[in-house]
Amino acid sequence: MSNQLSDQLYKKLEEASNEWAEWQKKVIILDEGRKAVFSACVIKHKKLVKTMSEAEHEARIDKDYKMIVEQYAETEKELIKARYKYANIDRYVSLKQSELKRDLALNSKV
Repeated sequence: MSNQLSDQLYKKLEEASNEWAEWQKKVIILDEGRKAVFSACVIKHKKLVKTMSEAEHEARIDKDYKMIVEQYAETEKELIKARYKYANIDRYVSLKQSELKRDLALNSKV
C-alpha cells in the first residue's frame, strides 16, 4: 500500500472515528434531555390524574415527550450509521494490508 494511500485511509478512519464520537456525545445529551422532559411531563400530568402510573402514561403520550423521543431515535440512527462507517473503513484498511503482505510474499518468491 503506497504511503499516500495509507495516509488517506488513516485520515478517513480518523474522520469516521471523530464522527462516531460526536454522535455518541449527542446521544448522551439527548438521553438526559429525554429523561428531563419525561419528568416534567409526569409532573404536569400528575396534577390532572389520580395515580402516578396514570401520570406516567400521560407523560409517555405527551407531544413534548414524543418529540424528544423522535429526536433521540434519529440520533441513535446516526450513531449506528457512524459506527458502521468506521467499521467498514477499518475492514477495508485491513483488507488492503493483507493484500500488500500477500503481494510482498509473492514478489519475494519470484
